[in-house]
Amino acid sequence: MTTPINKKQAITRGFFNKCPKCGVGKILHGYITPYKECSNCGQDFTALNSDDGPAWATILISGHLTMPIIFLMLDMGLDNMWIEISIPITFIIGLSALILPRAKGVFMAIMWIMRVNKPT
Repeated sequence: MTTPINKKQAITRGFFNKCPKCGVGKILHGYITPYKECSNCGQDFTALNSDDGPAWATILISGHLTMPIIFLMLDMGLDNMWIEISIPITFIIGLSALILPRAKGVFMAIMWIMRVNKPT
């Protein structure tokens, strides 16, 4: 595996679901299922097992972005419990749907930069 000169470029490629090596092929198909290899350069993705990292990052980011909305709603003094529950839950679900595949691509790109090998 050859690491690109610019590590930021590889992470950006992962964020946009592109191969960290060539930037042309995709790393994920479906929602978060990784391809076995890049369709353009043949880079092997089987060793890039990101496990729970993307889920952890998604929860961390979406939780921090949701708290100001909850505090704002508490400041407004709404008396409707269903509105107070449904708005943050809808926001978290939508935000998580956007963040999770991008976080998985970033984690896979970081692992590729670190030259993670398949465990024996």
